[in-house]
Amino acid sequence: MTVKHAAAILAHLQQTQVDLGVQHVKTHDTQMANAILDQLYSFEDLVFLTQLDMQKLLLKISDKSLVICLKKVSKPLGIKILSAMTKARARTIGEDLQQSEKMRVSEIDAIQLEILQEAYKLHQTQQITLRKKALEEKYL
Repeated sequence: MTVKHAAAILAHLQQTQVDLGVQHVKTHDTQMANAILDQLYSFEDLVFLTQLDMQKLLLKISDKSLVICLKKVSKPLGIKILSAMTKARARTIGEDLQQSEKMRVSEIDAIQLEILQEAYKLHQTQQITLRKKALEEKYL
C-alpha cells in the first residue's frame, strides 16, 4: 500500500480513527506517518481550526512566515488567520504583505508546509485539533 492510498483511506474515517491509525503507523515508521499526514491534510484545512486552536498555532509562527504564507491562501483562510491575532499584529502583517516582494510558489509552499507541520506537532500533543471538515457542533 502506498502513502497516497493510506491517506485516502484515512480521509474517510472519523478524526479519532485517523489519529489512531497515524499513531499506529508512527510506532513502526515515523517518516511514513509524516508522509501520510502530508497527504491527508493541506494548508487550507487550517480553516477548520477553532478560533482558539488558530490562536495557539499562530503563537508558534513568526511574522515573516505568516506574511509569506498569506501570499497564497484562500480568502476564508486569510480572514481566519488575521482575525485570530491581535489587531496590531494583523495590521503589521498586512502592511508587510503589501510591501513584500514576489516569491516563487515553491518557496511559499515550503513555508506553508512548515506551518502545517507545526500544526501536526500541536495536534499530536493534543494542544489543537486538526480536521478535514468543519466541526459539527450541537446546541441544546
